[in-house]
Amino acid sequence: MSNSVCIRLNEIHIESILNGHDTFLFDCDGVLWCSPNILPGAIELLNCLTKLGKRVFFVTNNSLKTQRGFSQWLNEIGYQAKPEQIICTAWITAQYLKSINFKGHCYCIGMQSMVEELGREGFHISDGIGPDPVPPEADWIETNTIKFDDNINCVISAFDIHINYLKIIKAATYLSRPNVLFLATNDDVTTPQTDIAILPGEGTILASIVAASGRSPTILGKPRAPMFESIRLAFPDVKPNRTIMVGDRLETDILFGNRQGLTSLLVFSGATSEKKLDTIKQAVGKNTADKDLLPKFCIKDVNHLLQLIQSREKTYS
Repeated sequence: MSNSVCIRLNEIHIESILNGHDTFLFDCDGVLWCSPNILPGAIELLNCLTKLGKRVFFVTNNSLKTQRGFSQWLNEIGYQAKPEQIICTAWITAQYLKSINFKGHCYCIGMQSMVEELGREGFHISDGIGPDPVPPEADWIETNTIKFDDNINCVISAFDIHINYLKIIKAATYLSRPNVLFLATNDDVTTPQTDIAILPGEGTILASIVAASGRSPTILGKPRAPMFESIRLAFPDVKPNRTIMVGDRLETDILFGNRQGLTSLLVFSGATSEKKLDTIKQAVGKNTADKDLLPKFCIKDVNHLLQLIQSREKTYS
């Protein structure tokens, strides 16, 4: 294939896409569904690729579901997924700790999925999950009333709807110990939006901990390398040059794909419009944006990708 970017994927390219790639990595929200609605053609595409012998993975920065929970939900909506096909940041966190032979206790700002995935690998979360309420009448927190765990040697920042001032105090205080490891599932500032509200993401929680502690974390999710490194450790036969990353966000999915040496495919069904892509192209041309933000290919949505594959199959039938 050429070094061109932002190529509109059509029937001319579909043959080389299918023959040149064994593994398809899919972001989820904005690509396969826009919560709570499954996007047209999404399940059919997954089943079609599987039937063609392609390996399919779901690569998401979402830390709210476990591998098992995610795969069970996919099974319910029509795609028979195995837990190991789910590359979620709760699982990535456990795999990262395992890869560095971590021993000790974690303070985790996150949800129950983090407890389950880390527990499955034998890691212990001492505190941080669920509400840690401040009395409603309080207008200050007396630090001598806070219970700190002397055994904590890792702080993990993930998505947490129960985040509050007390949790930030605990995280920052633990991180004042120089030997305490600092991990974050991702630094996405927002989660997929609704028409009603702006939904802050893990990045907003992380920013407060970074500001209070003065520490910089190891970030595990897209677009960082640990996400793909964990896939390669679990599946050594996954080859970057024969893997395609399908996503809707330039700054996470596409940047991740390009930096890991994958073929990147942008869909316009989620966070990135054609207008936004054009704006980034212009910025790259002026050297004011990272060229790795630009996808190799782009297409309207996964339904159009399905139609291209089906047309190709009819030609060969």
